[in-house]
Amino acid sequence: MKRTERHQLKENELATGLSQFVRWVKKHEKKFMAIALGLAALLAVIIGARFLLEYQKGREAGYLSEVLTLKAELEQKPENLAKLESLAQKRKYSRMASLALATHYLEKNDLDRAEQALSRVKDRGRDLIHFQIFDLYAQVLSRRGQYDRAIEIYRQMEKEKPEDYPLDVILFRLAETYEKAGQKDQAISLYRDLQSNYQNTYYGYQAAMKVMSLDTGR
Repeated sequence: MKRTERHQLKENELATGLSQFVRWVKKHEKKFMAIALGLAALLAVIIGARFLLEYQKGREAGYLSEVLTLKAELEQKPENLAKLESLAQKRKYSRMASLALATHYLEKNDLDRAEQALSRVKDRGRDLIHFQIFDLYAQVLSRRGQYDRAIEIYRQMEKEKPEDYPLDVILFRLAETYEKAGQKDQAISLYRDLQSNYQNTYYGYQAAMKVMSLDTGR
C-alpha cells in the first residue's frame, strides 16, 4: 500500500472515530450537563462551608474578646457581671462565659457560685476549654476539702493526655492536691517528676521549690 493511501486511510479512521465520539457526546449530553451541574453545586457547597467556617471563627473570636474584656473590667465595672451571666445562658457560647464567671467567683472564694457556673458546662466538648473547666472545677473541690474527687479529676485528665492542655499544669495541680490532703509522699514524688521532666518550665521550677520546702519540713 502506497504511503499516500495509508495516510488517507488514517485520516478517514480519525474522522470516523471523531464523528462517532461527537455522536456519543451528543447522545449523552444531558448526563454530562447533570454531572457538570452537580460538580458546580458541590463546589458551591464546599466554598460556602469554608466561608461559613471562617465567619464562625470570626464570630467566636469576637465573642471571646467580649468575654475577656468583661472579665478584665469586672472590678471597675460591676455591671459586667450581669452581662457575663447573660452570655453564660446562651448555650452556643456559654462555656467561655461560665469559665470567666467561675474564675471570678473562685477569686472571691464564692465556691457555691463557682461550682454552679462550672457544673452547667463541664460535660460539653473535649477541647482546651473543657480541660480548663475541669481544672477549675477540681480546684473548687479541693478548696472544699473534697480532695479525693479533685484527685480523681486530675488523674483522669492525666490519663487522657490532652494535646491542648499542658500536662505539667495538670500534674502540678495534682501534686498540690495531694499535699493539701496530707499525702506528702505522693506530692513529693510528683513534684520530683515535674522537676526532672519539666525543668525548663514555670511549673518545673515551682515543683523544685516545693521539693526543697517539703524536704526541709520533714
